[in-house]
Amino acid sequence: MLINQTYFIDSCDDVELNIKRESKLEFKLTYDDSKEIEAIVCIISGIGGDIKDDLYISDYCARNYNVAVLNVNYHCIGNRPQTGAKIYLDDIDRLIFDTSIKAIGIEIPYDISKLNSFEEFHPAMDYLNKEIQKNKNDWEIDRSYHLDLSASLQPTKNEYQNFGIMQATDILNALLYIRKNFAFKVMGGGIKHILVGASHGGYLANLCAKLAPWLVDVVVDNSSHVSLTDLWRVIGFGKEVDFTEYYSVATFNFFQNIRLCCCDKTFWTTNKQSHYYFSLARKLIRETLNKDHLNIQAKYPNPKYIAYHSKFDEWVSLEEKEEYVDTLKKYGFDVEFIKVMDEKQIDGKFIKNLTHGMGIPMKLLIKKHLPQILQEPLKDKTCKKEISYKCDDLIYTFKEENEQIVLSVERV
Repeated sequence: MLINQTYFIDSCDDVELNIKRESKLEFKLTYDDSKEIEAIVCIISGIGGDIKDDLYISDYCARNYNVAVLNVNYHCIGNRPQTGAKIYLDDIDRLIFDTSIKAIGIEIPYDISKLNSFEEFHPAMDYLNKEIQKNKNDWEIDRSYHLDLSASLQPTKNEYQNFGIMQATDILNALLYIRKNFAFKVMGGGIKHILVGASHGGYLANLCAKLAPWLVDVVVDNSSHVSLTDLWRVIGFGKEVDFTEYYSVATFNFFQNIRLCCCDKTFWTTNKQSHYYFSLARKLIRETLNKDHLNIQAKYPNPKYIAYHSKFDEWVSLEEKEEYVDTLKKYGFDVEFIKVMDEKQIDGKFIKNLTHGMGIPMKLLIKKHLPQILQEPLKDKTCKKEISYKCDDLIYTFKEENEQIVLSVERV
């Protein structure tokens, strides 16, 4: 019989910023209780998705293979409107709002300093939107004009964008919890851990292998990013640089003359004087393309990597992904890299286009690779369950302790 169980457990706090976590980690486990399980397949959602999106895939995998399927609502997964995030104005947003209307010479009968929630600021922006339209109708403003305004996204569970570290730790902690509390029959000889993800989900799969290489047997990655060079817009502090360019979501859905440029709520900042400064060290630990770190990781039992990437990916360059793959191979990692280079590779079923993600369905990605992965022998992963990475002026150490991944950060 197919079993679906949902768990809520204590996971990690924010060690970097010394913030006590308020929320529980939620994850779902799907398996057939009549089978001896060979592997745990963790399907990792990307930005804009959560565990509800993958339920039919989990059921398919559990029915057709001897696997249990894990889906994790990792920290800050609810950071988009479609996953429950709410739009609001923070101090910077209100400042931009006030400055913008003064610049275009329009007055509104609202105290911007008191506007916070969507319900509070919507009437003010609606009034402004109509005033802009009046000016357009009177040819006082060009008909093509629109006003960019900044807003913020409040994730579900009162969380915030830590980006990467807490998210990957959540996935690993869910995996460790399942290992400690097996709810299913396990095939003799051990059990594999297979992480599958696209885009940000693929990035987290790779990051999990960096933080705890002894826990991951296979990474299946479709179009992940490997550096943070151009990711200000999804970390959340892009508005401190240019909110019209480094936003998470931009929309005209609410006002035809106003584009709302929304950034994730985050404590990270570009202010070097702040305790929350997103320093070089914070960046380095989050990058999977870090040659010094990969050299350290290579000294541990490591997973097999299966990666897909398009030459025409609009978010992550193929050259950057090739550098990552070449570095993995240089240090002896087992890598299968599938590059999509032209329209001849589009079959309309598996590969549907040449843009980010290539339209590859998660179900077919798993179906294509899982049978072979299950046939391959289980590697010996015996090693010290602790790994440290020097990142500029900080040393990050990840250790498996009491069935959880524990992070410590020390200054050099």
